[in-house]
Formats: sequence, C-alpha cells, structure tokens
Amino acid sequence: GYEIAETRVALGPALATLDEREQKILTLRFYGNLTQSQIADQIGISQMHVSRLLTKALTKLRSQLTAEI
Repeated sequence: GYEIAETRVALGPALATLDEREQKILTLRFYGNLTQSQIADQIGISQMHVSRLLTKALTKLRSQLTAEI
C-alpha cells in the first residue's frame, strides 16, 4: 500500500517533465480510454506516431519514477 501511494505522489512531478503533446496523448489514452487510432485522428498524426510517442513518454515516466523511488 505504501509503495503505491509513494508512486502516485511521484507521478505528478514526473508527468510535468513531459512535453505538452506527450501529456495530452497519455491523458487521452489512460484517462480518456481512447485507442491509438482515435488519438491519432483527434491530434492529426498517424497511429504509428502515437505509438512511438506513447512509448517514449512511458519510458521517460518509468525512468523518472525509478529515480524517485
């Protein structure tokens, strides 16, 4: 329980290190429950580009969170 709470506290500052587009894509994917294709249509980029940006953003978050914990 404590480790999950600690991760949630660290997530806010970690998200702030992402650029605006990465934050938007993560928000649409995980809070809006949109597919990569739906995100691509909404933002105006290809689904493959969304996939690459998601991977890049999640890698950044993981490295931030591992450094925090």
